[in-house]
Amino acid sequence: MSHAVKHPLDIDLADFAGDLVEDARREALEDHLGGCRVCRIKVRRLRDALSDQPKARFRARSGADVSAGLSVAAPQVSVADVRSGRPAPGQLWAAGNEERLLVLVLGERHGRVVVVPVTFDVGCADVETIVVPAALSPFEMAIAVYPALSVELPMFSLVACFGQVVEAGSVDRLLAGALPGTARGEPIDGPTDVRLEFRQMLADQLGALERIASGPGTAADAPPAGPERIASALAAELRDRRSQRCRLYRLSSWDGLVLPYWKGWTPVATVDELGMVLVVFDTRTGLASGDDFNAAVSVLTRYNATAVVVLATSLGPDAELFDAASLSYGIGVPSGEAIPPAPLLSGLAPADAIAKYLDQSSSWAQPAWPGRASTAPSDVIATLSRSAGSAIEEVVRAGRRAKIAPKAAGYASVEPLAQDVDDVLRGALAGEDVTQRLSDLADRSKR
Repeated sequence: MSHAVKHPLDIDLADFAGDLVEDARREALEDHLGGCRVCRIKVRRLRDALSDQPKARFRARSGADVSAGLSVAAPQVSVADVRSGRPAPGQLWAAGNEERLLVLVLGERHGRVVVVPVTFDVGCADVETIVVPAALSPFEMAIAVYPALSVELPMFSLVACFGQVVEAGSVDRLLAGALPGTARGEPIDGPTDVRLEFRQMLADQLGALERIASGPGTAADAPPAGPERIASALAAELRDRRSQRCRLYRLSSWDGLVLPYWKGWTPVATVDELGMVLVVFDTRTGLASGDDFNAAVSVLTRYNATAVVVLATSLGPDAELFDAASLSYGIGVPSGEAIPPAPLLSGLAPADAIAKYLDQSSSWAQPAWPGRASTAPSDVIATLSRSAGSAIEEVVRAGRRAKIAPKAAGYASVEPLAQDVDDVLRGALAGEDVTQRLSDLADRSKR
């Protein structure tokens, strides 16, 4: 099952388990459940919990009406309402609008809220998940808390509070599984364990909440992203996409440069990939005048950079990228008219612009083809060996981007097999029957 599948909300499945949905919605849910093991597990667990009172209603500790199916009658909470009742550590909140997710609040950081996801489905809990008993749950039903999936979200993404799970001073003990009554799930039993997909689904939902747009009238109230957070997010994305060869260094001052300081530009970071250096900085309105371009040239020269990445976070998320040539005025041909500077790349997110520029410009990515045909014989075995080694390296590199530890370990498990794969290829070219050897390698990779 792909984690890209759109799953019903917990509260929809709870209504389904409690026979509280209309026929049309029931048919759609039944179609999804027919092909989704994770959601079938959730419905079964909800029905087990509701077996004694299938359609009774009870009241959560927060005072919100909750049906036996746990379909929360959440009030329509505005941004002002959320701020007047500020989220506090240990509280359980609903986050998001169309795609809602229960989260446990851990605290605040830089005007954002730090949370971990929570589900009703304790049957999908693994060894890294804390199962909180019904006695501590605002819903009077056990819940599963995922400490390893903590994330920062915009404050306005929290829309309704359902009560206090633990006091603020006990949050760390809860996340460590040290509170009386809490427990951990069973260990993951292999790379095909359905709970890995369940974890990935939660991670994807949290990612969607991170990208949620500001509601009408809230953008002006939202604090702009600081240079530290911009640099941190950029470093994480470039590391995932370009591995360790691409390094980002925080740039905290202009080191005596007068023009960018006078312009009020904010230094963010320098990016270095095999000698290709890019300077990232934030501006009020981008580069528009001759003075702007002169200041950008001074930055390029001071840091011996090959390009600058210009942000204007107060206006939008995209970046403009200039190299030395694109920062200079040119002469049109055949008109002879002066051509103002223009970005080499624009309309892209900062990480996309940097990655695209490096792909086009880095010398390691440009193969050096011979000037004329070579008559030297090809070493087929050596060529296949290099190709197999590169393929294994790429698999391992892809695994480092996985958010779930067992899944990353599954990718990494092929790394020790490089020499064995090379031996099998050589044997195959020598005419050997390598069927059994390939089968043995497949079995080893599953261990």
